[in-house]
Amino acid sequence: MARIHGSKGSVEMDPAGGALTVAVASLNSWTLEMNRDRVDVTAFGDTFKQWVQGLPNIAGSITGWYENTELDIFDVAQGDTAVTLKLIPSTLAPTHFWTGPAYLDASVNVTATGAVSISSTYVGAGDWTREPVVLLDTLRERGAEPTPAPK
Repeated sequence: MARIHGSKGSVEMDPAGGALTVAVASLNSWTLEMNRDRVDVTAFGDTFKQWVQGLPNIAGSITGWYENTELDIFDVAQGDTAVTLKLIPSTLAPTHFWTGPAYLDASVNVTATGAVSISSTYVGAGDWTREPVVLLDTLRERGAEPTPAPK
């Protein structure tokens, strides 16, 4: 597994929520947070805390530079339709990505001493997928679980 540089990252979006995603101009950063609710179900007599895990959650942020010809992100934030986001760590490996429906918020930051920037937070609006998943699926089909990487 090769390490990669973030300079080739990309965010693609279909504002209508379809499968035709296109790159969003002038973005320079994105985050993806994948977490799950955990509920403490510890009872009297348990010797360790006990937990149950709930549904997965998707959330994150997108940042970049304001361009007055690329305002889709603000239209989306004011709308009611979930967009399709496609988050690509490197366009040198475009088949590795996360994608799914999301609701976006948007903001613009204007300072007297810098460039005008934009930022957005998003939450998942349905099921997300990660591509490729072939290796993990193949291991599980063979009855094996992946082992953690050595430290």
